[in-house]
Amino acid sequence: MAAKVTLEELARQLGVQFSGEAGIEIRGVRPFEQARAGDLTLATHRKFLKDLSATGASAVIVETGVESSQKPLLRSDNPKLAFAKALALFERCPFQARGISPLASIGESCRISPEVSIDAFVTVGDGTVIEDQVTLHPGVSVGQGCRIETGSTLHPNVTLYPGVSLGRRVIIHAGSVIGADGFGYVFDGSEQFKIEQTGIVIIHDDVEIGANSCVDRATFGATVLERGVKLDNQVHVAHNCHIGENTVVVGCVGISGSVRIGKNCILAGQAGVIDHINIGDNVTVMVKTAVTKDIPDGMVISGQPGRDHKEELKIQAAVRKLPEMHREWKGLRARLERLEGEVSGQDAMDAKTRNEER
Repeated sequence: MAAKVTLEELARQLGVQFSGEAGIEIRGVRPFEQARAGDLTLATHRKFLKDLSATGASAVIVETGVESSQKPLLRSDNPKLAFAKALALFERCPFQARGISPLASIGESCRISPEVSIDAFVTVGDGTVIEDQVTLHPGVSVGQGCRIETGSTLHPNVTLYPGVSLGRRVIIHAGSVIGADGFGYVFDGSEQFKIEQTGIVIIHDDVEIGANSCVDRATFGATVLERGVKLDNQVHVAHNCHIGENTVVVGCVGISGSVRIGKNCILAGQAGVIDHINIGDNVTVMVKTAVTKDIPDGMVISGQPGRDHKEELKIQAAVRKLPEMHREWKGLRARLERLEGEVSGQDAMDAKTRNEER
């Protein structure tokens, strides 16, 4: 992408409609309140839409149907997506092959493209295959027999254990560990006996893994992340899991072994999934949910244990009323005790009266 582009050309690149002067030059993307002349910005919140003149940007991305004479507009049915694409156009740096640093350690029988950037203090094990436009930042450790396909990037101190396979355009952020042993032990009566983890990890195209996350190798076979999966920071995926296309796993989620998750799912922060669970396609798991049973396609679940979100909301509404219900119950119990006392007292008086009459 050129350092600057006209509004008309930018609209064509993003696949959106525009209004305003076609030849306005856009040079970058900034937030609404920080944007200046030559910038593009996004306005989806009401407080921004009510006064577009409040931004210094030369053009504004808005939702389809928004009209304004205050600023040139780019209109999109999905303005956030258009904004993300604009950021990628202006901010993404083209790959530049720097070759292999003399301070890197490369094993034997490796097949490494000349079009790579392998920085200092990188270690690559024997028999590894690294294709074009791969970037390995300082401190990366790649085990023997790994495969890294075109356009992938490993940030500082990422570790790939032996046999890990990465597809095209995979991004792994600093400190993540891919292919460590799964957590498998059997108690023999006196100590924990380790179950050897003999499998691998396969990560398909366009997966991104956040910082300090772990994806464990399979006991047998493979732990698999399908195309487009996105893991946030500090996510744990245990042995033999299979995560479907375009599923998003948010920070601090823990997924136990042999879990199968469908495509287009969202697991929100701090959710947990027990082992051998099947989660269908298009499922949303809300924050801090404990998934303890299979979940069919399309459900939204929450709670501990996880259940249909609407049902959980009703339960939580009832729980919030418990203090009031408890006070009412105490009041009713006190009234009942008083009535019982009055009845007992009256019964005693009646008995005394009968005795006197006799």
